[in-house]
Amino acid sequence: MSKKGIGSLILASTALVAGVAATVAIKHHVDSNRIIEKVKNVLGDDQKVIGTWVEPLYQRVNVDGESTWGIVGGVTTLDEDDVSQYHFIADAMSGELLNIKKI
Repeated sequence: MSKKGIGSLILASTALVAGVAATVAIKHHVDSNRIIEKVKNVLGDDQKVIGTWVEPLYQRVNVDGESTWGIVGGVTTLDEDDVSQYHFIADAMSGELLNIKKI
């Protein structure tokens, strides 16, 4: 293979990897927003959400003895003068909330 062919192959491979990485990042962002909305619905309208966070990468999580890819994050709420924090785990593939608990 010529140097030009190898260069083209390297460029195409780099573009493919960058495209996959961008797709994963966009999907994670969209999923994160959707999951935060689900958490807000579970907590109810009486909880004012004043902060949220989501880990930037999918993680292997263990929920009820099952290992799966998950999205991990949390929300901070304000109810009158009481500040509370909740941590959650959601399935990375379906977006289903697997666990939410008050800390």
